Amino acid sequence: MTQFNFRFQKILELKENEKGFAQIQMADAIKKEQAGYQKSMAITDKLQEAEHLKREKEQGGVNIAELRMLEMYINQLQKESAVTNRELEFLKGNVSRTQNHLQQKAQEEKTWDNLKEQELYKFQEEKKTQEQNFFDELASTRFYRVAQATAAERG
Repeated sequence: MTQFNFRFQKILELKENEKGFAQIQMADAIKKEQAGYQKSMAITDKLQEAEHLKREKEQGGVNIAELRMLEMYINQLQKESAVTNRELEFLKGNVSRTQNHLQQKAQEEKTWDNLKEQELYKFQEEKKTQEQNFFDELASTRFYRVAQATAAERG
């Protein structure tokens, strides 16, 4: 009995590998996005602390030089926050692109896998037909022999 051999098996394996690579890229993009969120939250926390400290110092009566340094630090954190937010937007876009890429690769793999399943089904149906024909021929041959033997006994 012959075995099923999918003629596009190499393409299917390539599509499976591409999907696996796309999954790795997606995981990496998500990890970078999460790191970006954490960085953004850390800067926001520092900014809030610095602004709170500035308010306390203003109420407590501190010299101008110290307030200016605190104000410069707050401005630096605000710039850093703006840069981080732009990076975060880029990372979100990257996650979206890699997600779309992954979906495309998964669809391609599914298409080839469905083709393989269809060909396997056709192969199995052809095998059933061949087996049925073989058994039909055996039955016909046996019937013919029994009929010949019966006719010879009678005749």
